[in-house]
Amino acid sequence: MKKLKLFRSYQAEEKWLSEQAAAGWRLVKKGLFYTFRKHSPQQQTFSVDYRTFKNKADYESYLSLFSDAGWTHAAGKIRSGEQYFTAPAQQDSELSIFSDKESSHSRYTKKAWHSLLKALFIFVFMILSSLSNSLYDIGIIVHPSRAFLTPGIWEKTGGAFWQAFFFELPFAALRIGLYVLLIGYVLLFAFYAAWALICAKIDRGIDNEQME
Repeated sequence: MKKLKLFRSYQAEEKWLSEQAAAGWRLVKKGLFYTFRKHSPQQQTFSVDYRTFKNKADYESYLSLFSDAGWTHAAGKIRSGEQYFTAPAQQDSELSIFSDKESSHSRYTKKAWHSLLKALFIFVFMILSSLSNSLYDIGIIVHPSRAFLTPGIWEKTGGAFWQAFFFELPFAALRIGLYVLLIGYVLLFAFYAAWALICAKIDRGIDNEQME
């Protein structure tokens, strides 16, 4: 089973995943969609960390650390950011992979900076590519006619124009589509960054209220 769902915080996501496990759905993969496999109902606690790794050795060491502490890695990859861990729920205590509140807050900060860097990298790539005129023309979205590279196509008339137009249309659509896709990624990562910063602020506000 696959599901697409957005959450207001990691805590809300963890609670929902625990509810899915209790209903007999085990998380096996997390990308854009949550992928579940039918399983016997289990009382499981989920914790979500955010971390990326430069190499496989560091990643495996990280997973081993949690495994030794009794946590099972349910989903996540070396560069996916979110890492999903699960452990049998305990009625007399609240399990967490974080030793304190600040450690829990830091995952939002990590996601925010990582997302901003991705958005900035793609944006700079588009600008440089446009300036060098090698791959993308930044004006394609505003002036789609620039996506048609056949010399003199707009000066043609009648059948000659339509023949040239329909011949190049698929290639022009591909150029525009790739550019729209890149812009979409920039907006997506910017949204992730904003979401993470807002969640971090809300979390810290809740903790401050509880302390008072």
